Amino acid sequence: MSKNTSRTDTLAADQAMVDGITKNQSQLPASITVGSTVTTPQAMVTVFQGRVTAAKVVIAAEAARTAAVKANKTERANTAALVLAWKQLIIAMYKNSPDVLGDYGLAVPKVGQKTAAVKAKAAEKGATTRKVLGTKGSVQKKEALAQQSATTEAPAAPAPSPAQPTPAVKPAS
Repeated sequence: MSKNTSRTDTLAADQAMVDGITKNQSQLPASITVGSTVTTPQAMVTVFQGRVTAAKVVIAAEAARTAAVKANKTERANTAALVLAWKQLIIAMYKNSPDVLGDYGLAVPKVGQKTAAVKAKAAEKGATTRKVLGTKGSVQKKEALAQQSATTEAPAAPAPSPAQPTPAVKPAS
């Protein structure tokens, strides 16, 4: 008797028992007492055959389940872009009506909050860029940015700011 109790092993063992009883039925007694039950070899074939049939139903159901899960995953992957676009459209249409969005099982998207560290880094980058670029036209800004990216190792020297007119002093009255 096998110690392994996997479904395939028990199925094979039950089928072997059916085959053995059928092959050697002439050598078996006409009736056998098991505990307080009297049974025949043919009745035992029916018992084992029922077990084999039940196991095969389970195997078929598992195969069907596996196929269904695979079909579901494939369908979801094939339609993901369309579904996302549809949801975004519905949100855009009813952004100011959360009750209508609720009918679709959607909610108004939350606005992401920037952390203090992200804000500080952005401010530092903006200040550095402003220092490099100064107040210039778009062509001069492109040239300055190209020059800055070319010299990434050495810190860029601040560009001289254009001459500022001095405010006129009002005569004292």
